[in-house]
Amino acid sequence: MSERFQVDLSGMVDLLSRHLYSGPQVYLRELIQNAVDAVTARAALDPAAPSTIRLRTGSDAAGAATLEVADTGVGLTADEATELLATIGRSSKRDSVLGAGRAEFIGQFGIGMLAAFMVAEQIEFTSRSAKPGAVPIRWEGRADGTFDVTELAHTDAEIPVGTTVRLTARRDAAHWLANETVLELAREYGSLLPFDVAMLVPVDGGTDVWRRITEPELPWRIAYPSGSARSRALAEYCERTFGFTPLGHIDLDLPVAGVSGVAFILPQAVTPGSGQHRVYMKRMLLSSRSDRVLPEWSFFTRAVIDSDTLSPTASREQLHDDEILLGVREALGEQVKRWALDTLRQPSQLARKVLETHHLALRALALTDSAMLSLVSEVLPFETSDGPMTLAAVAEQGELVYTSTTEAFHRVAAVARAQGLVVVNAGYVYDADLLAKLAALPGWRVRELSSADLVQVLGMPGIEREMAAAGALSTARGVLAEADCDAILRSFEPESVPAVLLRDSEGEHRRDLDRERSEAPDLWDGLLDSFAGDTHVRTRTLVLNDRSPVARRLLAAPGGEIFDAGLRSLYLSAVMLAGEGLRSAESAALSDSLGVLLGAALESPSPSTELPNSDS
Repeated sequence: MSERFQVDLSGMVDLLSRHLYSGPQVYLRELIQNAVDAVTARAALDPAAPSTIRLRTGSDAAGAATLEVADTGVGLTADEATELLATIGRSSKRDSVLGAGRAEFIGQFGIGMLAAFMVAEQIEFTSRSAKPGAVPIRWEGRADGTFDVTELAHTDAEIPVGTTVRLTARRDAAHWLANETVLELAREYGSLLPFDVAMLVPVDGGTDVWRRITEPELPWRIAYPSGSARSRALAEYCERTFGFTPLGHIDLDLPVAGVSGVAFILPQAVTPGSGQHRVYMKRMLLSSRSDRVLPEWSFFTRAVIDSDTLSPTASREQLHDDEILLGVREALGEQVKRWALDTLRQPSQLARKVLETHHLALRALALTDSAMLSLVSEVLPFETSDGPMTLAAVAEQGELVYTSTTEAFHRVAAVARAQGLVVVNAGYVYDADLLAKLAALPGWRVRELSSADLVQVLGMPGIEREMAAAGALSTARGVLAEADCDAILRSFEPESVPAVLLRDSEGEHRRDLDRERSEAPDLWDGLLDSFAGDTHVRTRTLVLNDRSPVARRLLAAPGGEIFDAGLRSLYLSAVMLAGEGLRSAESAALSDSLGVLLGAALESPSPSTELPNSDS
């Protein structure tokens, strides 16, 4: 007589496929997982027993696709089959006799067989228990929620100890049981299993052969005659697994936590948060896209990890983010750090490639660890006004001065270089934060560049020259007042640069406060007044170069429309030289100024109307 599952099967299949598992493909993992656990259980009873799992695709008399998964495991009796296969949540791995959640088993949730109904219309389960005198049984389950359990004849001795599961595909799921699909899924989920797992596959000539899909040993634990041979073998494994040739590899091993693996260094830079590692649970694939097993800053690697202790979620496709995983993640991160500290300080082709390719990841790592911060300061080149240099090399020359934005660096780089002042560009991601951390360490003198730093190293004009240019500078300050910009005269190289623009970050912050106070005078009840400070200091300074013929000719010209146009042109050119874009009003002002200068040149071409030379 047919019996009924103790569950709404159609609702359970919908729950499994839509809410628990990532998709129907996991049915094969569940079947292989059950077979592995059965083989493991039998090995515990009889170490000499065979440990094989065989997969075979085909079709039935009606043409429906079929799949058989046969194992030499411990098998089930009729009573066990009825209880364990028909009751959701039960599992022989949790049974009080066979073992309550024993660690050597992969599955713990007793729903693996039901998962096969995501692709199957019918499941036939033939099994013979390893218990002495056990009678072979056949269990047949159907998608309508009914099942039968039959004890086979005692004389049916050709049925060996073990289990064979036979699926008959639903019409809309036949592709999941196709030979190529099953082979690909079996390799994906079970390639690292320690048992002999093989599949019958067609070859040229029309014959079928058994092809083993598992490796007898974890790739990173295989012994090789030399380190170079091991590196080549692991690189080939990475190519097969991830599809890229790594720059190198990092061994990962936590024996106390039952975790081992290898991290491969990507050959190209990637963005943070893109870590996609392969995690195996007792050598069965748990997830191919895990981002929790290594720290976030290790995004420059792709790791393969096998664990005996980490806790999977109910779907066995991700890890529980618990205290054990947190400890493992931190410990593996320490091993990656140790590799970096040992490898990147030594001059080698590998170190050079890693530094060139993954400097961003190393910067991110340095923000979390003082030892890595020290390493980064020693080995990573930073952009400076004197060319690429390490922070340690800059610090050897004295105080380490930096700009927090790339625009500010471009504004002063050429002038600073000509004056022998080394300025670090900390405008890239992580750099300003790194320098701020260095400033807090003993022995480091680090600060952000101020306008006064550059002004102090520029040459001062003589008293006579300063007095001669005083009137023109006073006029220039009036013209630039609307831009909140001062004007001073200095002498510096290169003379091809007529003017540079310096910005005072504190002054610009003060100007923003003034704007807020003027727009809402009653909103803050005078609170902003306490931060206002000296509002007469301008936030920008246009430094005119007394060595530049263009600047000298402008300062010698009489005040008026042409002088104003020339000064605005120099100011807006300095803005663009600093790497800033012009706002629409500034673009219009530059166009008007150039129009004035061009008009003056065309209307008065005689030498007497030209801007006078400083020597005249």
